[in-house]
Amino acid sequence: MDLHSTKKGMKNNNKHISLVMIALGCLILGIITYSIIKHFGKDASFPQVCKEGICFTVELARTKAEQELGLMNRSFMAEKSGMLFIFPESNLYAFWMKKTLIPLDMLRIDDTLHVVRVMTAQPCVADPCAIYNPEI
Repeated sequence: MDLHSTKKGMKNNNKHISLVMIALGCLILGIITYSIIKHFGKDASFPQVCKEGICFTVELARTKAEQELGLMNRSFMAEKSGMLFIFPESNLYAFWMKKTLIPLDMLRIDDTLHVVRVMTAQPCVADPCAIYNPEI
């Protein structure tokens, strides 16, 4: 076997490993999505979050880009609706209201899906915008 065919074989192995890693990533994403749907409703795009018979339809903000955009530039929000931010790890995340035109209630939900903090955030009308920290 010559050096050229050895390198070609290594490239093919690397491609196979890459495909396996992509498939594994898709499987993990599918499991996470299934878990979210199981906890929050059947429609992955707009699941419902219910507590004591009161349900809210929520948009999911899963990616960093979706989380950065949040509810910016919205002049209206339907009653009993909101946005659920899904973070990769359990932590305390602060929020701000830059370019957010309507007041919002923010709820911090812990790992056991219990509401542990409620804050009312006002629209940001001038920089710097207030930062809403779930810890304070």
